[in-house]
Amino acid sequence: MYAIVMVAPRFIIRRVIPVVIFLICIILLTRHLPVDKRDRTLAVSDNSALDEVKYWEERVSNDINTSSERTNFVFIKCMKCATQTVANALRRFAFTRRLNVLLPRDNNIYLGWPYLMDKVDYRPSDKKFNCLMEHAIYSRNIMKPLFPSDTKYITIIREPWSHFQSTFYYFKVHVITDMNNALDPLVEYLKQIRKYEAIYKHHNSYPYRYCIPDGFSVTKNLMSHCLGMPLGFPENRTDISHNEASVYTYLKQLDGEFGLVMIMEYFDESMVFLKKLMRWSFKDIVYEKVNVGNYSTEPYPDSIKDIHKKWSSVDYLLYDHFRKKMELKIRNGGLEFQNELRLFKKILREVNRFCKSVKQSSRLTSKLTLREFTFSGHECAFMAEDVNHLELLQKRSDAELKGKIPSHKRTC
Repeated sequence: MYAIVMVAPRFIIRRVIPVVIFLICIILLTRHLPVDKRDRTLAVSDNSALDEVKYWEERVSNDINTSSERTNFVFIKCMKCATQTVANALRRFAFTRRLNVLLPRDNNIYLGWPYLMDKVDYRPSDKKFNCLMEHAIYSRNIMKPLFPSDTKYITIIREPWSHFQSTFYYFKVHVITDMNNALDPLVEYLKQIRKYEAIYKHHNSYPYRYCIPDGFSVTKNLMSHCLGMPLGFPENRTDISHNEASVYTYLKQLDGEFGLVMIMEYFDESMVFLKKLMRWSFKDIVYEKVNVGNYSTEPYPDSIKDIHKKWSSVDYLLYDHFRKKMELKIRNGGLEFQNELRLFKKILREVNRFCKSVKQSSRLTSKLTLREFTFSGHECAFMAEDVNHLELLQKRSDAELKGKIPSHKRTC
């Protein structure tokens, strides 16, 4: 009995009192939040899956002009090409227009990637989809029947060397292949590329790779693979990478099937061309950069770069082809395009400055009024990286489908 009496005060001091203090702090903090901030906290923490959806629908679906805009599009996300920044703008557009979005099943984030998409990868619909913007391998044969005939196909690619640097560190190739002690893991990898590729792609490395199946390379022609070019993965697929004529034929096919191939190095120009293609407004294409990689961008000698150029030669052909096309579009746009581009950059600066102030002050009810449109504090919050737009679309879909979808998970 005496032991119990002695233990109880210690338990209260160590366990109970800290919890009570924490709860008091939460209550006091919530009381001092602006009303809208408290509303958002309550909405997000509620158990009902639709609470957060309704919260945003009430705050970001106003002031929309839908008279002439196009709403049918397929966006192919080439991995690590600023695709998340573009996709977030597209998701916001789809959410505010309540479009019928082709989405991964359950809480998956890929549509079968890096395999060709299969019907088990996406949520069913009794009508044609309006849009797609999650990771999927492009296939005209698979996608065409799922969307209206006027659907625009869009993608974005980037300079292959910088793309290689980004994917190398994003997918932790240096960690999985145990190059942590190398002076420069990227150089070490390129000097013994087949050795380290074999380690990375081997089944023994599977537990350490995020959503990457055995035998798949994240450093070799990754953009071309995302765009559906047959490059030998999976094993039963044709590989045209060593046939330059076949590669050029496929590039010509992409040229005819895609309404726009954006270039990351011409990002704002590409966003303006997206606006023109889809007949959207400047408000629809404002963006906040998300998922930006953190790695060294120091210059490398041509002798090192050339190793990668030979290794991933198809991606260099892909990039050169569509970069030249983008530069021609910019030149042909003339003064009218340059004026539109300058206006977009000015709008972007003003919106980002306004949203930065909103973030610092939490004044979600404040508004920025421009000649072109009005932008609210709630729209700033909705544009931010911490809002999971895919999850919102999936929650809305769950409610509409009433959960009557068999679960399936091939990749992520």
